[in-house]
Amino acid sequence: MKIKRIYIENFRSYKQRFFEFKDKINLIVGNNASGKTSLLEALYFCMCGKSFKSRDVDAINFDSYYFKLEMSAEVGDIEYTILCYVDRALEKRIMINDKKIKRLSELISLFKFVFFEPDTTELIKHQPSTRRRFLDMEVAKLYPYMTKVYSEYQRALLSRNAFLKSYDKKDIIDVYDMQISQLGFLIFQKRQEVIDKLSIEAQKIFSYVFENKSLLELRYMPSINASSEEEYYKELKKCLLKDLNLGYTTKGVHRDDFGILIDGKPAIDFASEGQIKLAAVSVVLATSLLYTEPVLILDDVFSELDKFKRKNLVKFISQYQSFVTSAEDVKTLQSEGILDFDSANVIFLERSI
Repeated sequence: MKIKRIYIENFRSYKQRFFEFKDKINLIVGNNASGKTSLLEALYFCMCGKSFKSRDVDAINFDSYYFKLEMSAEVGDIEYTILCYVDRALEKRIMINDKKIKRLSELISLFKFVFFEPDTTELIKHQPSTRRRFLDMEVAKLYPYMTKVYSEYQRALLSRNAFLKSYDKKDIIDVYDMQISQLGFLIFQKRQEVIDKLSIEAQKIFSYVFENKSLLELRYMPSINASSEEEYYKELKKCLLKDLNLGYTTKGVHRDDFGILIDGKPAIDFASEGQIKLAAVSVVLATSLLYTEPVLILDDVFSELDKFKRKNLVKFISQYQSFVTSAEDVKTLQSEGILDFDSANVIFLERSI
């Protein structure tokens, strides 16, 4: 996959702007508030159908009624044009080659990308729901049909919880138990598969790219650990009395988590801030090794890394088309030999756009 160009209109601080990109590293530099992260956000929106920062409508330029994005990309031998339109009346249109999409999964199944932002360290620090969202996104990119499975699971879960609050028809709640067991076991299997792959690849990056001798490990932590759909159903049934008392489903994939461990200990409890960032970057970059020719979108990834780690990181990301922001002086990056500016595409952004 390669992103060729993007046209941005009334998006964040951009009024009208056109960018063309190279197939390797695209370094986006500029002072704070110059639009570096907004450019990455526009690319992300075209590949994912939503913002990573806010509601869609909040991305509309303050003086405008709408925003429009038009991105051209090659996937294999086919060129795609993605058009995204959002206005203040909450109309939203996303089109692939002039055909309106029905589901965001159509984008996710088409584009494979890796995304890092400074808040990605919350992957380690934050609540299990943050890690579940991250993991489920990677599962969906590998297996697009899983987006439908997630939706069906959520509907079954909401229905079961509603019946738990007014338990009067045992046979009906059993229908939802069977649905949750079938869908939940499938989600459990795919999550476990992806975690196992990520754990291996993240350790390689942690060791080779960041020259860390510690062992980085990802460990899936299911609330129901079952070897079959039938066993999953039995374990769910064991919780029925407790679920009735509380009025919600206490176990299932919606309660699962995964741990990020360094030398067998939870990183959140024992690792330094520096190790936590390196671990988070390693886990995110590991997702690139799950796909063929992914695009890397990396916001402020160089910060707090020393010269040698930056060099190793650049060597790794140069395998892919990547979009990297930096607030640092370009001459500093060049003098330290971190980037080869003959092959990199440097995009300078001014504060006023």
